Amino acid sequence: MKPAWWWIATALVLALVFAAYLRPDFMFDMATRIVLCFQ
Repeated sequence: MKPAWWWIATALVLALVFAAYLRPDFMFDMATRIVLCFQ
């Protein structure tokens, strides 16, 4: 069984991902920044 901090970290990351989907403009901005890093 994994330590408690592992479950807390996983839940936090999932919560942030789901929260980000509520703001499409934020998702578009982040996607644009990531694409520009590889150009």
